[in-house]
Amino acid sequence: MNEEKNAYFVSRLVLLATLWLMGLVFWVKVSVGWEARSLGLLVQCLHTLIICFNALLGFLAVIGSDRPDGREIYGHGKKEVVLTFALVASLAIASFFFFETLIPQFQAALKREILPFPLEVKIPILQFLGFVSLPILGIASFSLYQAKRLDHAILAFNANQLFKEAGLTLLVFAGLWGVWWGEPLIDLVLAIILYILVLDEFWQSIAWNLPLMLEQNAIASEAIAAIAQSVRGVSHCSKIRTRGIVGQFVYIQMHLILEPRYEKATTGIARKIEEALRLRYGSLQVTFYIDTETGRSDILR
Repeated sequence: MNEEKNAYFVSRLVLLATLWLMGLVFWVKVSVGWEARSLGLLVQCLHTLIICFNALLGFLAVIGSDRPDGREIYGHGKKEVVLTFALVASLAIASFFFFETLIPQFQAALKREILPFPLEVKIPILQFLGFVSLPILGIASFSLYQAKRLDHAILAFNANQLFKEAGLTLLVFAGLWGVWWGEPLIDLVLAIILYILVLDEFWQSIAWNLPLMLEQNAIASEAIAAIAQSVRGVSHCSKIRTRGIVGQFVYIQMHLILEPRYEKATTGIARKIEEALRLRYGSLQVTFYIDTETGRSDILR
């Protein structure tokens, strides 16, 4: 129980720290990007926004009330769907302004004319970008460590995104150095590359979170019943409910009826069924509602 509470506390702490840090980084990057007139840095802010979005969804998932052992099963409802639509709307609006600014900028840069959105890269801006990568790498490393220690899928996804964010920040840092040396076209090419990467990251985020927004059977009831009834002593398996994502975490509830002579082997039978299910479907937890043909009832978790 203490380990479960600790895992719950750590996952909340990491995701909340990520949300706070990346929210601050997003606000500062937007301010600095606007001051420098850097399309590359402004586009990279969208990647930071997506990380904030995923950290918020992850945090809402781990604080949900339906968590048998402090882990996410499915966790997203109306609030999270509204947040997703808000993110889509934000990216759509940002994309419109991006292309409206990019085209005349690109044309002026190719013709070596004065840019309509002139770049103003300064040394303090470059120093800031180098510095801001350090805390991002720090929290990414901590999130990855805790994800491996707790076998926590959301923390692993969070760490992966944070490492990408740190890498892209360093890429923008390198691009702005090129601009500082007198080649504004680098920032524009970088902005296009980053925009493509942002769209890819957005798609990965939706693909990751969409299954968590739906409550549905993760595994066919017939398949679970077949595994349960293959264990000696089980005469019937019914009322099977599964939630989650196979390969990440699945929570299973099932009702079993045991033969009378196996009443004293209830715990061993439950353990065998759970081991067989885990071998086939990966990380999971099972709650058994066990009855015997003589009328005895029990609940095992």
